Order: sequence, then structure tokens, then C-alpha cells
Amino acid sequence: MRYTRAHKTSDEITIGMKYTGNMAFQAVVRIMTPARPPVMLLNPGNLARAALCIILLGAPLAWPQDGASQDLSAREILEVQQAEKQLVEEKEQSDADSIDVPSTPLNALLSLREAMRSNDYEKAGEFLDRRYLPEEMEEYSNEDLVKALSYVWSRQNISYLAGISDDPRGNLNDGLPSYRDQVGSVTISTGEIPIYLQQVPDGRGGKVWKLSNATVAQIPQMWEELGYSPVAIFLSERLPDFSFMGMDNWQLLGTALFFIIAWPLAMLASYGLMRLALMVPNRFPMGIQHFFRRSMRFFLFFVIARALINLLGLSLTARILLESSGLNYIACTILLMGLLSLARDYQIRKMQDAGNAQYVALLKPFTTIVKVITVTIIALVWAKSAGYDMSTIIAGLGVGSLAVALAAQKTLENVIGAITLYTARPVSAGDSCRFGDTTGTVEEIGLRSTLIRTLNRTMLIVPNSVFSSQEIENYSRRDRIRYFRRFRLQLTGADQLRFILVELRKVLLAHPEVIQDTVSVRFEDIQDSNAILRLDAGIDTTEFQEFLAVAEDINLRVVEIAQGAGAIFCGPGQLVQFSDVQPTTAEQLNHIEATLQEWREQDRLPFPNFAADDISMLKNTLDYPLKG
Repeated sequence: MRYTRAHKTSDEITIGMKYTGNMAFQAVVRIMTPARPPVMLLNPGNLARAALCIILLGAPLAWPQDGASQDLSAREILEVQQAEKQLVEEKEQSDADSIDVPSTPLNALLSLREAMRSNDYEKAGEFLDRRYLPEEMEEYSNEDLVKALSYVWSRQNISYLAGISDDPRGNLNDGLPSYRDQVGSVTISTGEIPIYLQQVPDGRGGKVWKLSNATVAQIPQMWEELGYSPVAIFLSERLPDFSFMGMDNWQLLGTALFFIIAWPLAMLASYGLMRLALMVPNRFPMGIQHFFRRSMRFFLFFVIARALINLLGLSLTARILLESSGLNYIACTILLMGLLSLARDYQIRKMQDAGNAQYVALLKPFTTIVKVITVTIIALVWAKSAGYDMSTIIAGLGVGSLAVALAAQKTLENVIGAITLYTARPVSAGDSCRFGDTTGTVEEIGLRSTLIRTLNRTMLIVPNSVFSSQEIENYSRRDRIRYFRRFRLQLTGADQLRFILVELRKVLLAHPEVIQDTVSVRFEDIQDSNAILRLDAGIDTTEFQEFLAVAEDINLRVVEIAQGAGAIFCGPGQLVQFSDVQPTTAEQLNHIEATLQEWREQDRLPFPNFAADDISMLKNTLDYPLKG
């Protein structure tokens, strides 16, 4: 007798419900666990498709033609599996014998699941309503049909036992006939096929619940699109019968094999991408090679492995567990870390080429902070996708961050000090500076402290919070070095002092290393019968040793001028003179008076300053360094 379609078409009925208690999620429990696949549908179409898979994709074992997955997490699956276990225990305690009698939809599913787990396919076949089926269905055994339905069901469905009716009359509010309940659906290319349980006579005057003949009739069509390939059937029959995380034996083997295959494929792909990237002119080829050989290779490894594993036709449970395992997030993290390192190294090279090497020390810790924030965000996203309560995690992070901030207050001050030093730039690495009573060269400005090499060649480590808040004198930023001296001469005649002042001004104005517009030579004060002469000038150098050499030359010339004029150097309250200094002779006084008289007659007496023409004539006329 041929099968005539007589079931009622209805809208999809979602059986994901809120579980009573503190859990609120779409419930997920896999009803049937397939053992070995049925040896059925070995037609030329399947064989050709499997051969094409092997040639083009490295022997994938099944086609991923799955419907839309439910938005579930591994945590929710585990929680509902625990709820399922508790439900079964409660039912066994209340009436253990009722589970074996499919008098309700729930009892039928529990009995079917138990038969599949114990590989009792003869008993499992009793839950198929094979009445009024087409004649071609006779070639399929109950075992083949149960296994096939179990596999295609698991590809797209995870059911919630608590949502299945435990009433002998079934669910009376689903819009279906009273003898039929829908427990799910399977989507194929031609549309959606509902999975029904139906109440049928048991042959003894009673009624039991079985898989509807309308559903059984559709099993070959569902298997045609979603079932195992011939290669999968071949492997599953020859491998030990085991499963793990919702994956059958051949799927576990394929997963391990694809992880091995993915690495050389990732190497080839990353090498090809690297060659393409290097074709673009750049100043950083080594950094690009490092990025593609490490970060990009690992990223492609995870991507390729995941893409190959998807070809195995995993169950919805396995796919959710795989997505919640964090492999995708690990791959993204590796890629982002590599991109950040590549950007950092590129900016370092760019700063060095532009002469801004002082920012390099700050860029490295800044990149580290960005990496930590990035990893934290990715971890939070993964935790949310895995089903954890984000409000609890964020609250914990907030409390933890506050505790860390209080404990690391000094560290944060130093970090802020480092940012201040790099933004305000009072000093840079390599600068000579004075910090308090310490003078030295800045070796490095780190995230926590600044290293200063003192003049004694010791290393002074100053916390950034202290260094950035104190007065800093940067010697390396000066454009010249000031020559400033005060000399005490025994007070003599005014003309003698005028002569000395003129000669000193001549020396400074004529010196090639002295900036003329900075020269100032003055008879500043009289203290304890001593004349205080003030010499001030800018030396055209920023090198301290060069400055000392110029200062030494000027000091020697000052001594010569004083000796030539018969002046005597002295200190505060005491007489200090050279052993060979003699009192001013009449000849020296006559020379001084004659010179001053000549300047007066020519109206060239340089007081208070030399004339502009005289200054121009004196420029660079002094012999420095002295010959001989």
C-alpha cells in the first residue's frame, strides 16, 4: 500500500523555552546519540560527490549543509544537560516502569534515547511508525532509518526535554491535531521538514507515541542532503565505536587529521600573502616577513583548520562546543597582537628616520597597554559567547581594578609621570641635565623610572613621579654657554682701571669663539678697597669641554692684561698677588696715560662701549688658539 500524505501543515513551533529556576536560556539537550551510521543510500550521486570532495578539499568527509544554528552557548548546553539528568532521575524515582512505556511524548523520547545509547536498534525501531509508507521505504531497515534520523537531527537540533509534553494526550495547545506533537524540524534545500511524534494504536487496544510516518517517509530525503558521505561510512565502520563532545569516531579522526593538514596549508598561504605584500615598496621588509611568518601563519592555521572541520558535518552540539572553545578568539587575538607589533615596529622605524627617537621608549609600553586592553576585550567577548554572566564578570573586574589601582597607586603615578615627560619633553634620552643637586646624562625614560648617568659614571634611578615634578635644567638644549666671571683687583688709579677695562673688552670682542653682542665688561663694584670687574659673554659652543678651553684662554689673557697694567689680583679682605708681580712702574703708568690721552684726542675712548666700527674691526682678530 503506497503512502498518501495526510498530515497537517503547521507553522514552526519553537520548543526552546525558559527553564524554571535561575536559568533563562533556550534549552538544549540532544535527544538521540547516533552510534555508527547506516549503510544506506550508496548511490552514484553520493559517490561522485565524495570523490569530488576528496580531490578538491583534501578528503572532507561530509558536506556542511546545515540549517541555522540556535544562538546557544556551551555553558547553557551543560546546564540543560544537568537539568535533563535531574529530570530523568526524578521520573525514575516517581515511576521507573513508566519510562519504558511510550504512553506520553516524553516517555517515547526517553525510551528511544536509551535504546540508541545501548545500541539496541531492534528496540529503537519500535518507535518508528511504518504504517502507510511508500513501497520504496521497505528497502530501509529500522536501524538504518533510526541512525539516519538521529544524525540529521543532531546536525540542526538540540531539544529541550522539559519542553516535551508528559501528558498521554500530548500538547493540546500547539495548533496540531491532538494525536500529533512537533518536537523540531530539519531544514534542507527544498524547505523545512517537521519532526513529529504521533499517537498510534499499540495493537493491544491501547495507544502509544512513535515517530510519525510522515517524518519517517522524509528520512531518505534528509539523509540525501545531510547524511554521511561514502568515505565517512567506510571510516566509521572500521574505527572503534566511540564519541566525544558530540562527535563520532570518524569526525574525531577527521578533526585530528585536519589540524595536521592545516599547518602546511597555512605555511603556503602565509608565504604567498607575504610575497604579495613585499611587492609593494616599503621601508620595513623584515617586519612584514616576521608578521606573515608568525602571526599570520598561526591565524591562517586556525582559520583553515576550522574551515576543514566544518566540512565534517558536526552535530549542533559539537559546533556550539567548538565555537565556545575559544579557537576563533585565539586566532583573532594572535592576528591582532601581530598587527599591533607590526604597527609599533613600523612607527619606531618611522620615528627613528624622522629623528624622533625619544618617543620610542614610550611607544613600546603604550603598545603593551593596548595589547592588554585588546586581550581583555576579546576575553570578555569570548566569556559572553560561552554563556557567562557578563554583569558579574564586569562587576568583578571593576572591584578588582579598584583594588589594583589602590595597590598600584605609586606605579600609576610613575606611568603618568612618564607620559608627562614624553609629552612635555623637558629632557630626552641622551640629554645632559641637572636634577636637584645631581648632574648627568639621561640614559632612558622608562614607564616606571628615569635612568641618569651621573658625572661620576654611577647610575641614578629616579621615579618618574619625582623626576617630572622637580626642577630640571637641560644643558643639551642651550644654544651657547655663558662665560661669567668676577675678578678682584687691588684698587688703583682710575686711568689704570680704564686701560684694563678697554683691553678686556678688546679681548672678548676680538675672540673668534665669543658672540660679540653678548659681551659685557664692567667695573661693577668696590668692596674692601678692591675693584670688582664683571666679565659676561656667550661662548659659541654647546660642548662643555670646548667651553672650558675657551674660558681657559680668556682667563690667561685676563691675567696677561692685569700683569701688563701692573694690577694686583686679590681676594675678599686679603691681598693675593703673583710672586713676580711688581708694583706699577713709572714706565707702565706713562704708557697707560699716553694711550688714554691718544684715545681722548681721537674721541675713541671706549666708554661706556666701543663704537660699532671698532667692534667690527676687532671681530675675529684675536689669535685662537695661540700659535706655538
